[in-house]
Amino acid sequence: MMIYRHQHFQLDTDTKKIFDEDGKELVLVGNSYRVLVFLCANKNATLTQIGDFLDWAKEYTENHLRQYRYKINSIIGNTVVEYKNNIYSLVGEVENAEKIRKNDRITAALQSSPVKLWSEVDKSKKMVKSLKFPAVIAVAFLILSFLNWPYSYYSFLRIVVCGVSIYYAYVVFSKNNTNALFWILAGIAILFNPIAPIYIRNKNTWQIIDVIVAIFFIFIIYKFRSDGKVFRKHN
Repeated sequence: MMIYRHQHFQLDTDTKKIFDEDGKELVLVGNSYRVLVFLCANKNATLTQIGDFLDWAKEYTENHLRQYRYKINSIIGNTVVEYKNNIYSLVGEVENAEKIRKNDRITAALQSSPVKLWSEVDKSKKMVKSLKFPAVIAVAFLILSFLNWPYSYYSFLRIVVCGVSIYYAYVVFSKNNTNALFWILAGIAILFNPIAPIYIRNKNTWQIIDVIVAIFFIFIIYKFRSDGKVFRKHN
């Protein structure tokens, strides 16, 4: 049996339970729990080391561990596991203890904290989903453009791609993040703008442009799916 005590949690490997610093039980199970146990024992580890511990035959990826890390930090309510320079590390000191430290106080604050945390997590997921949706629409229209459509479809395609590009450029700008991503989006908006259309007579050239722009928007969708930080604010 081993009991690990951290600033923000307590972990009992005998009962396979985890508690907050006051002894209130938290719900953390499965591989997320196992990853936390491994890091308590080893402090830090690579993807390979954690994968070997979990069962490397299942081919765990960075995306798997990113989900486990997110769940651990969400349940505990603090960043106790971080990822930096390809290393997963336990933030803060952990010590061995003889028993779980408990606090019998049951207050409204203690009860509402997990509810508030999950509410914020749910809100964050909805926001990421809404930000991905315009890119999905743009990709769909760009892919369908390779079929035979009347000219009106391609006029509407310009409106869609230009509108989506302006939307994302605005999001980037609002985050004080006018970097290369902003200028790429601005360039796409200008290229596809329906007000003063840029005409390219060679159909093959347009198809190449459509493929490149579709891949760019797929990149945005993937980044949101993996970490949701493609438009993070720069301080």
